[in-house]
Amino acid sequence: MVWEKLEPHIVWDIFENIIAHTPRPSKYEDKIRKTIKNWLDDQNHQKGLKLKITEDGVGNILIKKPATLGLEQVAPLLLQAHLDMVCETDRSEGYDFHQDGIPIRIQKNNEWVDADGTTLGADNGIGVALALSLIVDTKRNKHHGPLEILFTVNEEDGFTGATNLDVKSLGIESKYMINLDSGPLGIITIGSVCGGRVFFEKEFEWNEGNNNLNLLFLTLSINGLLSGHSGDDIHLPRANANELMSRILSQLLGKVHFHLCNWNGGTKSNVITRKADAKIVFTPSDKKIVEDIIKKEMEKIYDYYQSPKENTDVFEPNLTISWKYDNPEKYLSIEDTKLIVTTSRLIPQGVLRYSHFHEGNVESSNNFAILHTLRENIRIEIYPRSLIRSELESFRRKMVLLGEMGGWNMTLRPVLPEWEPKPKSKFLHYIKDQYEKVLNNHVETAIVHGGLETGEISNKIPGIEMVAIGPTIENAHTTNERLKIADINPIYQILLNIIENFVKFPISHSS
Repeated sequence: MVWEKLEPHIVWDIFENIIAHTPRPSKYEDKIRKTIKNWLDDQNHQKGLKLKITEDGVGNILIKKPATLGLEQVAPLLLQAHLDMVCETDRSEGYDFHQDGIPIRIQKNNEWVDADGTTLGADNGIGVALALSLIVDTKRNKHHGPLEILFTVNEEDGFTGATNLDVKSLGIESKYMINLDSGPLGIITIGSVCGGRVFFEKEFEWNEGNNNLNLLFLTLSINGLLSGHSGDDIHLPRANANELMSRILSQLLGKVHFHLCNWNGGTKSNVITRKADAKIVFTPSDKKIVEDIIKKEMEKIYDYYQSPKENTDVFEPNLTISWKYDNPEKYLSIEDTKLIVTTSRLIPQGVLRYSHFHEGNVESSNNFAILHTLRENIRIEIYPRSLIRSELESFRRKMVLLGEMGGWNMTLRPVLPEWEPKPKSKFLHYIKDQYEKVLNNHVETAIVHGGLETGEISNKIPGIEMVAIGPTIENAHTTNERLKIADINPIYQILLNIIENFVKFPISHSS
């Protein structure tokens, strides 16, 4: 049991035994929603909390806790987190995220909690655990105005919970919200970017390969990348397996005649691609030149990502590129192979531009997230983001033009809205004051390059004032995800102070 060794017990107990123990992949939040409801019913009966739980049509749930006697006129305060998690594993046998909970553990250094071979799901499970703790902790959270806790669904795969949030049916009253999906400790997030996925899809004709015993079939594999969040980590010098694959294959174009059999890389749009495999076919007479080209490009890649650099760590310490000769398979024409490889090579990866208005911030980026062979189709998914809506739309238009030149069927998903910062907000200054009193240190504000549900929620609740805070989580969306143990006590105390002292906030609730 992890929670027995850590403080505050209530938060870690809920995180381990309610959140991590329950499967909660994106779009499959039924189990965690049911678990939370049943647990809250028990807490209600044991402690007489008078909680009211409502659910909207897409599965978002709102928990209302009435004010302490005499504080009914205090403005309602809303805390928000999302129920789902990114499910990734590096276990060779795989992992059933639909049936099994997360195997969390304390790292040997006793400074971090992570998971054994899977994503931890602290994004945003620790936010859910903090919110639940605050409404059932009758010992430390004794004096408060009306509290509202909103848990949304499917944040990680399209924001459908926030996009379809039914404010009226849930009965949300608050005009002040704390999103619990942003860190690290010591930073208050006040804005986030917009983003919108782009899909390339095209049907191809494969030739039968089974009878071509005089051909060589080679599978090229790229593995072991650090990966990361495709927004928060996009500025880091991390490789993308799809981009590396396109780099190697593009070197073969014009030098040898080869055909693509398949290409599979990436799992989710908001994850920097960790591994990719591609199978190609060519004649035995080209064997040496193919191998020489691959080796030469491998050397360049290894030199960049694995050679020690001055004052910095090796970028990709576990990167491996390998190949093996494989079984015959259907393959594409040389023309179609060239189209796919060329298209993939022209898709940008990483930071597109740094902001001229917010120093040090990434303005625009793109993640070459997925390339999959699906029956007779090839499908590519990319995820661009930007602080500036017009720049995002301009880039998406550029990608549409690229795709249409090659006859790809292009699909643009709706743009997930940006959250525009309000640095002069009275609510922000109140939160900052409470935060700094607990830390006894200066607290910074930031605009994050990841997407937060705050932008969508602000469209649903006009005039709402928001901040986003949380503990330190590193390597979100990867199997290296970890949560800093020392941050949980202070962030919980910060939230307790915010709630208790909100009675002094200048705007009260009119009934």
